[in-house]
This record gives sequence, structure tokens and C-alpha cells, in this order.
Amino acid sequence: MKYLHYIAALLLTTATLSAQEVKLKKEVVYVDGVETFSFDKKSMGSELHVYKLNTKEELVNMSEDNNKTESKVDDGKKLTFPQQNTIVQSKNLHGRDWNFLIALLIQEKVIDLKGIINTDNLRRFKGKYDDNVLR
Repeated sequence: MKYLHYIAALLLTTATLSAQEVKLKKEVVYVDGVETFSFDKKSMGSELHVYKLNTKEELVNMSEDNNKTESKVDDGKKLTFPQQNTIVQSKNLHGRDWNFLIALLIQEKVIDLKGIINTDNLRRFKGKYDDNVLR
């Protein structure tokens, strides 16, 4: 039983060491302190558009998805990749902030630090996180 705790601690430490530090400040996304993307918040902060740095070439549009209901139980996040014509809707990502979602896309190698989207990794990401993969 003691060994299980050590293994769990090791896995947790490994996962946190590989995480990117993402900060949003003055319409710029910083990854590990380096300017990486531009962004724009809309709809009173419930929508975030991420662009290649200093351009209006949109990489991903992230929004809070309330499913048009009053209840927060069924809410989630909706990630739209306009150039790839792909939408990912996930209740599992509900409650996560924009920094976490951008870091997750980088960690899953969906978007690299130059703003290039890997379509194979995007398909894998959609299969992993999308609530309705059949879309």
C-alpha cells in the first residue's frame, strides 16, 4: 500500500513538471513568460478568441456552454477550431479557466507555440474530451 502512494506521488509530480505556465495579460498569451499568442475576450468574458501572435488569424474560439438552461449542472466548455471546422464540447472542462484550456491544448500537442494546429492531435483531443464524438 505504501508503494501505491509513492507511485501516485511520482506520477503527480511528473504531470505537474511538464505543465506549461500560461498567463493572459493585456491581450497577449504568455507561455512560460514568452509572448506566444494574442487573444480577445468577448461576451463579458465568457468567450475567448485566441489568435496567432499579433495577427487576427484565429486558432481557437473558447466559450462557456450553458446549454441554454438555467441549471449549471449540465454546463461545459465549447472549443471551436474554425480553420479545421471542428467543435469540441465538454462538460468535463466546465469550471476550468482559459489559462488551463490553453495549457491543455499545448500539452496535448493540439497547438504548438508557433500557432500551428496538428489535425491528428486535434482528432485525438476531440475523441478524448468531446461529449458527443459523433458530431
